Amino acid sequence: MGCAVGIDIGGSHIEGLAVGRDLRITGRCMVPIKGKISKEEFLEKLFLCAEKLCGRKKPKGIGIGVPGIVHDGIVLKSPNIPFLESTNLKGKMMKKFKTKVLVDNDVKCMAFGEMAKRKEKSILVLTLGTGIGGGIVADGKLYRGRLFAGEIGHMTIKFDGHRCSCGNLGCFEEYASARGVRKISWRVFRKGLEPVEIFRLAQKRNKKALAVWQEYGKVLGIGLSNLCFILNPEVIVLGGGISKAYRYFGKAMKTEMERRLFIPMPRIAPGMPHGNAFGAACMVLKCR
Repeated sequence: MGCAVGIDIGGSHIEGLAVGRDLRITGRCMVPIKGKISKEEFLEKLFLCAEKLCGRKKPKGIGIGVPGIVHDGIVLKSPNIPFLESTNLKGKMMKKFKTKVLVDNDVKCMAFGEMAKRKEKSILVLTLGTGIGGGIVADGKLYRGRLFAGEIGHMTIKFDGHRCSCGNLGCFEEYASARGVRKISWRVFRKGLEPVEIFRLAQKRNKKALAVWQEYGKVLGIGLSNLCFILNPEVIVLGGGISKAYRYFGKAMKTEMERRLFIPMPRIAPGMPHGNAFGAACMVLKCR
């Protein structure tokens, strides 16, 4: 009963970890999500991932991180996985596995895990991927506001900008998520390339690819500057697939932040591997 299962629901795969009381990872599972699937097919994959990690032993509990707004185990809003909206994941998982289940926003899970591992008391966590997720640790506690604080991907950085999947115009994630990278690539390459393709080209020192990451870093730096003025964090932790290209956009990002900030720069740090799933397990083990 000492082990907890943490599951991260992403746009392209479901990732799960088994985590012991000492916070060591004892198992991992990855289930791909290919193409359009129904809610029922998705739930089958979710159950499969949890079953692989649970094995024959009943876990202390299961924590699940979902990209979107979650309340009392129910997914209220998930712009990038809309078929999950109104789904009571907590209820479905408890019925299936007969154990305690916690369901929360995926990046709040990651922030909880970073808080468990770090000494800093003021932490801002961003995941850069299909969308942009945010988690805030203030005075050593996960900050929720009334309930839903941390949806930084949907702060407006251009009032008349591109329409976001949430319906608003000019959201941060339309410029600094994978969609933002693709938009920049259209201007530079005259075609929409995926971030992983541009990353591989940058590794070969392709000038156009490096230019894409330079522009991306500037846009990201603008958004982070706004957040620094509001939150003044000790450290900003960057996670998600796009963060792997940090070596190519990091300098431009920091230059833009230094140009705009007249308060001390926070430290920038990489997120731990599998941070969302790890944090979801930590939430179970720490019994918030």
